[in-house]
Amino acid sequence: MKRFVLLCALLMPLFSLAGGHWRPAPSVPLAGPDRAQPRVSMGEAMERVVRATGGRVIQAQPATVNGHEAYRIKVLTARGEVRVVYVDAETGAMQ
Repeated sequence: MKRFVLLCALLMPLFSLAGGHWRPAPSVPLAGPDRAQPRVSMGEAMERVVRATGGRVIQAQPATVNGHEAYRIKVLTARGEVRVVYVDAETGAMQ
């Protein structure tokens, strides 16, 4: 167990350096007076990711992807890999 925790602690900075055009927005309001309610809740997005990966959610937060509302879900897969999956809040599509 100690090795696993140490491995996770060492790998976390590497995942923060990986990126591309996907940038999470820390304060994205997913609902409000000027925004429609998302069709997929964060809880539903987390369940979809767990079913798709067979893993366990480590972290979930709202994000903006190319101007669309989404969720950034970090998951520990059954194989011990940490993956970040983006789920579109309107369609539920995963990337």
